[in-house]
Amino acid sequence: GKWAGSYYNNPHLAGPPVFSRDDVEINFNWSYGSPGPGIPQDNFSVVWIRNEYFRAGAYRFFATVDDGVRIYVDNVLVVDAWRVQPATSYFGDVYLGEGHHTIRVEYFEETGASVIAVYWARL
Repeated sequence: GKWAGSYYNNPHLAGPPVFSRDDVEINFNWSYGSPGPGIPQDNFSVVWIRNEYFRAGAYRFFATVDDGVRIYVDNVLVVDAWRVQPATSYFGDVYLGEGHHTIRVEYFEETGASVIAVYWARL
């Protein structure tokens, strides 16, 4: 599975995205650079969506981020760290029934370095 990423030239996920692309994973360290054409190095945002098959069980979703992140599983907020901050790690737990589930990751970068990494593990 790939992440369908929509990239915005503002930190509010507002308006139409400047561009969209498939990302194999969410593991980026853009440092003080831009994630792509038409996106500034500061004050941008991204939404990634992925439909993934899970075996039944408890899962822990992890994120390391500078600045803000929210992770939703089937529209349920699992990680909420929507704030300006240096690179910080978070996690949230959720029980999933067997089958396909939709994961949505929202990210914004204010100023300075931009970093995001997201993954999950079955507990």
